[in-house]
Amino acid sequence: MFSKKYYSIIFVFFISLGMSVFMSCVITIVNTGLQGDFLHRWGMAWMFAFPLAFLAGNFFSPLARKLTDKLTKT
Repeated sequence: MFSKKYYSIIFVFFISLGMSVFMSCVITIVNTGLQGDFLHRWGMAWMFAFPLAFLAGNFFSPLARKLTDKLTKT
């Protein structure tokens, strides 16, 4: 198990993993359809999308947390 100090990075990893899989799948289907080489095209799109989603998640999560804190009551 990991220490709680890694919570944020692990959380962003799993969120970006799930979102990049889902979004790259949908976007690949919309742009090119479900043809014979779909899994290859999807895999290539996902390999590009996941690192970007992970970096964006780490960059924007502090801002999103602050905005959410301001918009919600405790």
